[in-house]
Amino acid sequence: MSTVITQAPDRTLRCHSSETPSPGEGEVLVKILASPVNQLDLLVLAGKYPVQPKHKHNGESIVGYDGVGEILACGPGVTNLAPGDSVIPSQFGVGTWRSQAAVKATMLQKISTPKAAEFACLLRMAVGPGYFLVEETRNLKPGEFIIQNAGTSAVAQYVTQFANRRGVGVIHVIRDRPDADAKAVKKSLLSLGAAEVFTESEIVDKVAALKQSKRITLALDSVYGASGSTILAALSDEGTFVHMGFLGGVNGKLQLGPQDLFGRRLTLRGFRGSAHMAARTPEEQGKLLDFWVDLFNKDELKLPALGLSFVDWRTSDGGQAVFDAVKKAQEAKLGQRKQVLIFK
Repeated sequence: MSTVITQAPDRTLRCHSSETPSPGEGEVLVKILASPVNQLDLLVLAGKYPVQPKHKHNGESIVGYDGVGEILACGPGVTNLAPGDSVIPSQFGVGTWRSQAAVKATMLQKISTPKAAEFACLLRMAVGPGYFLVEETRNLKPGEFIIQNAGTSAVAQYVTQFANRRGVGVIHVIRDRPDADAKAVKKSLLSLGAAEVFTESEIVDKVAALKQSKRITLALDSVYGASGSTILAALSDEGTFVHMGFLGGVNGKLQLGPQDLFGRRLTLRGFRGSAHMAARTPEEQGKLLDFWVDLFNKDELKLPALGLSFVDWRTSDGGQAVFDAVKKAQEAKLGQRKQVLIFK
């Protein structure tokens, strides 16, 4: 039997059971191993993302845009994949919140087998963006520093790991929280390789000192508004400011004056990790994904230091565990870890 999570027209989530599908011409049968609940998934569920789910069950959209699986069987005409191969989606909308799926082989990307499925399910939405931000938004030099807000995110933690490989330090800015919680978070991020960690309140008074003691050439803003303005102010002359998201809301304002562009000669740019990956050929994408998996398998990359929240995929409760995981992700409470569905 196969189980699947769908979204009804009224946007409620439903759990279904059905016979295991058989792969048709050009299709493969995939056993899903792990699938995260990403911010992108929440946008899809809210009807705020342009790319719609590509598969349906009983007329309802099959949700889940990222994950990792293992090929169980191949249909006629499939020559590039074989049973036992590890795969991840090569495009959005595949529908990974299901135990097994028959999908077109062209919708999947073969990868080297990772020692932990939970790492592979983070490749496109966390590991990849972390790599591209370090390697392709600015020519960073050893001894320079990056400053980034949303400092507890999985992307931020991979930014630090990739930056450290280049001899570049990273300053994390995290949301305000009780002192004991802040201390624990700082300890985890420092153990991962962060150079310094400040709360949003602390960083405001540290900007001048940081600019005097460090050459901060790259600022990564996922929050916008006051938080984005603060890390922009911390940039050294000729630094690069990269905007990535609106976690603080779209109604804030980024404080940018004429002196920032003319006097300080700052560069401002937007970032979409999917665009960086799409600029590569399928062969190049495969080699890059295998490179990341190889680093992880050799313990040169690690899972996020602040942890993931694993949710066992089961249907005995009618999918309630999955529904609860989505609700937690939507609430985005302070200290909430990324929810990852684990298929047994």
